[in-house]
Amino acid sequence: MKKLLWIVPVIASPALLLMFSLLALLLFFGVFVIFTEEDDEQMNFGGGAICRADGEISEAVFFSQFNDAGKFTGKGQVFIDVAEKYGIDPVLMSAVAFHETGFGTSSAVMVKNNPGGLMDPATGSKYLYSFPTIEDGLNAMGNTLHNRIIKDGLTTIVDLGSVYAPIGADNDPTGLNKHWGPNVTTLVAQFGGLTMNCEVHVVGDWMLPVLNELRITSPFGYRRHPVFGDVRLHTGVDLACANNDPILSAQSGNVIFASGTGWSNGYGLHVIVNHGEVTTLYAHLNSTKVKINDVVSQGDVLGTCGSTGTSTGNHLHFEIIRAGGKEDPMPYLTEYTAVGG
Repeated sequence: MKKLLWIVPVIASPALLLMFSLLALLLFFGVFVIFTEEDDEQMNFGGGAICRADGEISEAVFFSQFNDAGKFTGKGQVFIDVAEKYGIDPVLMSAVAFHETGFGTSSAVMVKNNPGGLMDPATGSKYLYSFPTIEDGLNAMGNTLHNRIIKDGLTTIVDLGSVYAPIGADNDPTGLNKHWGPNVTTLVAQFGGLTMNCEVHVVGDWMLPVLNELRITSPFGYRRHPVFGDVRLHTGVDLACANNDPILSAQSGNVIFASGTGWSNGYGLHVIVNHGEVTTLYAHLNSTKVKINDVVSQGDVLGTCGSTGTSTGNHLHFEIIRAGGKEDPMPYLTEYTAVGG
């Protein structure tokens, strides 16, 4: 979590007076900078993986990932069958496979039918296994994940990654394994959320619409507009997210608007979902994943984080609309606990 540093004026020694004089000069010339030591990638991953509240696959979302997926195209049901055979989550298995193979396009899967990045111990784990068919490779991957998750008890993405893709491993000289956990977590969301070994924590009927932990970059209320410079009502809350992070539906409902192009009054690409008495709006998206009249469940992916429209950087502008008026979203989200995965 980012820590706030409060600077309190103190009249003390000449050294302190000199320090405050220098600080005043910095502020005057507009070069005051606060440095933090937090890692952006870790912050994006900090919230954990999203989880299906009903423990069931979101079929429309899940199968859509296999429409243009290289060697995996049309193989969604095969993933489900193999995962069921080995008692593991098909969403997690799919996310791992897509990460390991660059969405089904790597030479490992195209040539060797190896979807899980499985290394051959006979070669000192320097070279990949080769399988006769992709089905054989998926079964070997399913068995490996079963051993790690069921037998070894590595039920979270973090724990699984520590063994499946350990940081500092001899066969990872470029250090790419550090991306395994964050990338698999993001892919889990794109597949609709975990169905096993996770818990959903919500406040009432609501869940956080971003993958990372709750981090507000601009609250609801009057402020000086960051682009136009005038004071006006900020009609929602800005939540931190990274480019192309999944944006999730905070509650089940019906999609009543989903822009594909256009400025849209500064909102850029955005989605509006009707939940009955309340409507939610998700703005500045990089892409939209739903269309008008789609029925979405809580946690379904509506689009990806971006900076379209009137925006100064990647974030989600999230609005709560009731009876035509804009409300502060924070009473709905403040006590939300990030989903565990």
